Amino acid sequence: MGIFKGFNEIQIHFSDALGTKIFNEDGIRIGNLSDFFVDYEEVYPLVLAIQFKNSGQYFYISWDDINEYSHKKIIVKNNAFKGRSRTYPKVTTNKIITSILASQFTGNTVEYPPLGKIVLDRQIVDTAGKKVVRVNDIQLIKAGTNLRVTHAAIGLRSMMRRLGYQSAIDSIIKLVKPNSKYLTSEALINWKFVHAIPNKSIQSSVKLNLSNEDIKELHPADLADILEDLDSHGRGIIFKNLDPKTAAETLSEVDDDLQVTMLRNEDLERAADIIEEMDTDDAADLLHELGEQRAEDIISRIDDDEIQEEIQELLEYKDDTAGGLMSTEYLSVLADDKKDDILKKIYKEHEDLETIYSIYIVDKNEKLIGQCSLRKLITQKDNIEIGEVMNSKDVKSMQVDSGWKEVASFMSKYNLMYAPIINESKELLGIISVDDLLPWLLNER
Repeated sequence: MGIFKGFNEIQIHFSDALGTKIFNEDGIRIGNLSDFFVDYEEVYPLVLAIQFKNSGQYFYISWDDINEYSHKKIIVKNNAFKGRSRTYPKVTTNKIITSILASQFTGNTVEYPPLGKIVLDRQIVDTAGKKVVRVNDIQLIKAGTNLRVTHAAIGLRSMMRRLGYQSAIDSIIKLVKPNSKYLTSEALINWKFVHAIPNKSIQSSVKLNLSNEDIKELHPADLADILEDLDSHGRGIIFKNLDPKTAAETLSEVDDDLQVTMLRNEDLERAADIIEEMDTDDAADLLHELGEQRAEDIISRIDDDEIQEEIQELLEYKDDTAGGLMSTEYLSVLADDKKDDILKKIYKEHEDLETIYSIYIVDKNEKLIGQCSLRKLITQKDNIEIGEVMNSKDVKSMQVDSGWKEVASFMSKYNLMYAPIINESKELLGIISVDDLLPWLLNER
């Protein structure tokens, strides 16, 4: 039986282990178990040591120095080293660590905080359920002569167990509703989907599981929901570790007020990198809310001169006008451009365009002279010029200084998904989509 002699349970709950009396081989009591130290580098962390408190001081004893473990008592070797510390020193391995919450360590000694302090009653990210939850208890499992962390418990049953009411509540429910699912089911999150967010009192160098791959698998809208649910500290830890493209996509999905706060907390260089990855109309809206000086400081650090110029032009318009709402990322061609050349252009530029389904035809002075759908174009012969098939009569467009309500009414009247925006000289300046109008329609701004 080894270390678990007389201890038959396979699964162990953190809350049941707390307070277990610790003795040495001579039977002298040295304290009560208060926490576990685990290897945060592993997907299912191995218990490295136990923590206990004695005379107001915190100590740790390595798991290798434990002779016997159960919920009744823990017996440690007489010569076991008792480290006096709130943390556990760990020399990291050469494992490939993908955590975005901490840089890799290779052979350096780090101070690991105790498991319960990092997880219990704190916010964690569940990337499987795509949500932020609070943990009531932790489930461990016997693995040979060791313990490993396997699940975080988040449901009502785990809360009752943590509070010490489980036996009493179970007895009542068995009398009232003996077949209740409460008695047999537990709300658990597999530990590989648990991503604890260190608070300000916890060292952020802990190896946690939130990797770039985990992030990439989340839709930006789901990641935005997670960030909105986290406190400012946890939100900052995750957001600062996102690459600029992912950060930009996520920021576009976040609540407007929070967008401003999050970008304001970034340094100017990183803020510029994020803005450069956003749609120009969204970027202009956000910069407008940051204030003139901050916006200028960020814009001046944008590397792409074309994007920089487009954003500056958009900032000249009031945000409740067509100019303030429009995107400059549209597809425009000349009337004598051939089908094959246009399709090649779409293939090359499609990721940077608001839409590829509406093609706008301009003359050499950028004046709007026609419109053609992609569907119509691809059904034509290969060497045809788009001017031969474009709609040049009564092309629906709006003036750049039109109010948003006027634009919404216009698009509704003509059942348009996209509307081209022009100036008094009929130069094409941008397009507005239904999505651009939705926030205004929903908020009645």
